[in-house]
Amino acid sequence: MTRLSVARFWLIAAILACGGGAAHAQVVTGGVRVVTLKPLSIVNTRDLDFGMMLSPTSAGTVVINPNTDARTTTGGVTAFGGTPQAAQFYTYSTGNQYLQVSRGALPVLSRVGGGATMNVTNLTLNGAPMRYIGASGVLDLRVGGTLALAANQPEGSYTGSYAITVTYF
Repeated sequence: MTRLSVARFWLIAAILACGGGAAHAQVVTGGVRVVTLKPLSIVNTRDLDFGMMLSPTSAGTVVINPNTDARTTTGGVTAFGGTPQAAQFYTYSTGNQYLQVSRGALPVLSRVGGGATMNVTNLTLNGAPMRYIGASGVLDLRVGGTLALAANQPEGSYTGSYAITVTYF
């Protein structure tokens, strides 16, 4: 054996003697997600979320700006955390097309477990209802809104839904 080989032998032997226990491995998994769209379609990528509020002693509103996701309050409403955000939809067309965005009835949010409701009094878009989609064929459509809270609104989680219609021309 050469000097270099002997030195390597003793180095490997020393490493094994010091930490020669069993090898440990951990496996972690990650998620994969994809959405494919066909022309003239729309997909919801996130919901309108007003966040958390303290139950007000006097009525007020919570407003989510569709352009910035900013939350503002009026009256007796106090914002208290959460992740407020405008809803986000992506529309896909063949490109260089006009479209019109319209909504259905304003949603009424119902308390999970029952016993109370809240009204969304306005839904707002991040642009005009009539739009032009350029050559890319993709439009980022966002929806904000105004939520009315009554004085002494019962605490709890509230949910609801609304319809968005996109007509392509």
